[in-house]
Amino acid sequence: MRHLTVPVAVLLVLAVAACAALGDTATDAMSAASAAYGGGDYKEASTQLQKALVAVNQLLLDQLIAALPDPPSGWTAEEPEGIDASAIGAGFFATLVVERDYTTPSGSTIDLTVAANSPMLAALRMYLSNPMMAQLAGQSGTEQVEACGYDALKQFGDGTFEMNVLAGNSTLITYSGQQESDEQYIDALVAATDCATIVEIVE
Repeated sequence: MRHLTVPVAVLLVLAVAACAALGDTATDAMSAASAAYGGGDYKEASTQLQKALVAVNQLLLDQLIAALPDPPSGWTAEEPEGIDASAIGAGFFATLVVERDYTTPSGSTIDLTVAANSPMLAALRMYLSNPMMAQLAGQSGTEQVEACGYDALKQFGDGTFEMNVLAGNSTLITYSGQQESDEQYIDALVAATDCATIVEIVE
């Protein structure tokens, strides 16, 4: 068995410690909220509950980031990023957002974004369920497909290509390319994505 190098082992210890600290923060904040509520201090209870929510959402973001696919063979990828959109006043777009850029062997960049509780999902579902919109889909450069085991929309336009996967009840997974020829790369990245695990994390 190959032993971990000291730096890798240290990083793993730090990661576990960070998760434990966040868990303790959430637990402490919820206990403080309960005590404040019981004492009639509703303002403090609200503050502590929000603090707990931020800590729990960060744990969810960490899980989502870990669930993103590794770059396929021959590809490279940037470090993933995660944002608690509700904490920065962008909850109108989604609650939690994670994003990672992948570079294909040809040099194209494919952006993968996961948005939990995205209001855009409802609009896309209405689009799919509307027969008239479905009839116009081909004319507008949009194609209804299945991806990752879920309904999805492929969209071509202005020399770009994008796929929106309507995963679960409230999770939108978007793959954006720079040119129409990126469709093959997006299909490959979709195939490498464990969409069911992503949905399970946030729903």
